[in-house]
Amino acid sequence: MALPAHTSHYVNSGDVTIHYRLFGKPGATPMIVLHGAAYFDSYDWAYVASKLASDREVVAMDMRGFGKSTWSPSKDYSTDAKLDDMRAIMADRGWKKIVPMVHSMTGRIGIIFTDAYPDVVERLVVCDSATGSNRGAGEGGGLNAAPPIFASIEDLMKSFVRKSQSPRIANDRERAEAAARKVEGGYILTRDPDMGSTVPQWPGIRTPKLNDVEIWDALARITCPIRVVRGLRSDRYTPEAIERLKTYKNLTMTEVDSEHDLPGQAPDALVATVKEFLAR
Repeated sequence: MALPAHTSHYVNSGDVTIHYRLFGKPGATPMIVLHGAAYFDSYDWAYVASKLASDREVVAMDMRGFGKSTWSPSKDYSTDAKLDDMRAIMADRGWKKIVPMVHSMTGRIGIIFTDAYPDVVERLVVCDSATGSNRGAGEGGGLNAAPPIFASIEDLMKSFVRKSQSPRIANDRERAEAAARKVEGGYILTRDPDMGSTVPQWPGIRTPKLNDVEIWDALARITCPIRVVRGLRSDRYTPEAIERLKTYKNLTMTEVDSEHDLPGQAPDALVATVKEFLAR
């Protein structure tokens, strides 16, 4: 299936080049959509982004080390660097204010961005992202890991098959092909296996300051409206976390009938609840 109409753009940020897909035309406050880790990139969010772009510009970005964005040679996958990537896109588009929409691993990135830059965030949408840990999925890993080589696209797909909560890549060959890079001996994912490195390994690069921000404290400092959308069949939120989220007066929570892969399993319901939130 062809992706919805959009244009592709590239912007330099630190030691990487960030790729992003742009949907829509100038209108209401623009949005930047950040994807999760296993395995998602802007491809998975293209349909949702196109539907949200009916009255505004929407960017679906490839996080550093993912998709068509380059891998960080310094292994800088820190929170600070990811916030800088968002700012780089804003500068590239000339945007003064945005609505971040974040999923899974990047939930904490959107929360910390909103906490750090309250003047540039109008609203925040958090999609099925656990709040109990300071580090997102895939963070805190080792260094210089060799990317696994899959003999075939089918083998790559099988690596994502789980008893539950499988991402779209596990059962959609076209999607899997878009996430694969041909190498000698087979295929690798377009994802840096060192994406868990939160401290840059090159001398002279600044020391990250935001890796260990406490997410619950950051949420408490945010004053703009927040919408949390969770999958009814997802395993990302504990009952305790759900109850705690209900205590934030500027936060509303809705549910869609999906597992963790909201953009793949419940895209129209997700669009509907986000549009309702944006219209408030």
